[in-house]
This record gives sequence, structure tokens and C-alpha cells, in this order.
Amino acid sequence: MEQNIAKLIVFISAVWVVIDAKRIGVSKGQLKGFWGMGPWGWFFITLLLWPIGFPFYLIKRPELKRINSK
Repeated sequence: MEQNIAKLIVFISAVWVVIDAKRIGVSKGQLKGFWGMGPWGWFFITLLLWPIGFPFYLIKRPELKRINSK
């Protein structure tokens, strides 16, 4: 039961990441290095490596918003 809840949380957060990234206008190459991925890249890194991908998206989100607000 707890394992299913954890999987659901991971999936829902990955879906939120792709929707949010698209909404703020994220596109591939806006950040340098590995983290310069598009919305679907963020989705898959969050889905497959949640403990790394989700926190990094939250850390990089303000920078991505700033880049796309110009």
C-alpha cells in the first residue's frame, strides 16, 4: 500500500513538472550542462530519478522562470 502511494506521488509530481515547465516556457538548452533539458526531459528525470530530479527542478525553477519572463 505505501509503495503504491509513493509511486503515485512520484508520478503526480512528474506530471506537475512537465505541465509547469511548459507553462513557464522551458525549452531545451536554456540552462548550461545536463540540466538544460526541455519539459519532457524534466518529466523523465523526475519520474525515473525522483530524489534527484524533483529537488533540482524546484531549485532551477526560479532561474527558468526568470529566463522566460524576458
